[in-house]
Amino acid sequence: MARNRDLCVTFDLWETLIIDEPKLDVARGRLRCEGMHRALSSTGIELPLSEIERGYSESAHLLQAIWKRNEELSTLEQIRLILKNASGEDVTFPEHPEAVERLLKGYVDPLFELPPRLNPDTKTTLKGMRERVKGIGLISNTGRSPGTALRSLIDELGILKFFDTTTFSNEIGFRKPDQRIFVDTAKQLGVDPANTIHIGDDPEADVWGAKRAGMRAFLFDYDVPEGFKRRPDSLFALSRGDRSIPDSEINPDARIKSLKESLELIDSLS
Repeated sequence: MARNRDLCVTFDLWETLIIDEPKLDVARGRLRCEGMHRALSSTGIELPLSEIERGYSESAHLLQAIWKRNEELSTLEQIRLILKNASGEDVTFPEHPEAVERLLKGYVDPLFELPPRLNPDTKTTLKGMRERVKGIGLISNTGRSPGTALRSLIDELGILKFFDTTTFSNEIGFRKPDQRIFVDTAKQLGVDPANTIHIGDDPEADVWGAKRAGMRAFLFDYDVPEGFKRRPDSLFALSRGDRSIPDSEINPDARIKSLKESLELIDSLS
């Protein structure tokens, strides 16, 4: 099979290469709250678990508003936001590094305890792309899990090895659909955006953003699961519902129902 030496492909992560489930999202949130509660209690800070859970739930709207402004919060800043919302005042963290580390682990580690599942077509598609294109990149907005954790996750899932570069919004400082996250990734791959195709599930973040950056874009037609629709305060539902670009302005170069379809589209360009 001939490789297209001038073409690179980038992928979105969540709901494209990995698929989350409403019940896992809920359980993960519960574990995060319990982890923060244990970490605080171990340092003598007593904040009721029920209040932490309330602060966590309400933080989704606050985080979405921050991300909508194309701003990022570190993991520790997210924890501060949750605890301030829970207690009504700033919580003074203990100065000891080990105590802060326990807080961070309590918030981040549930991603590994209850990981999202790999899209069944992911490995076949990434392996096929390696045989067809010059390079492969990953472009992902981060939510409650930072890029360092997501990189470890996809390594555990056996797909990190397929990427020549991985770009996470909390590390680069801006989020899809900002053009810069796409342009910067193309630069890391050593190609112009015009020689890059981005594949993702979000019409605004993935398709509109990539095309404004000069890329082509394939939309992975993935519907929001009913479980997320019934939870309007979930980050997934909030991000999909808080759109500023009408559908009439979002025109993917192709729509795919499975990731493997992208291989046939790449072959048609050769």
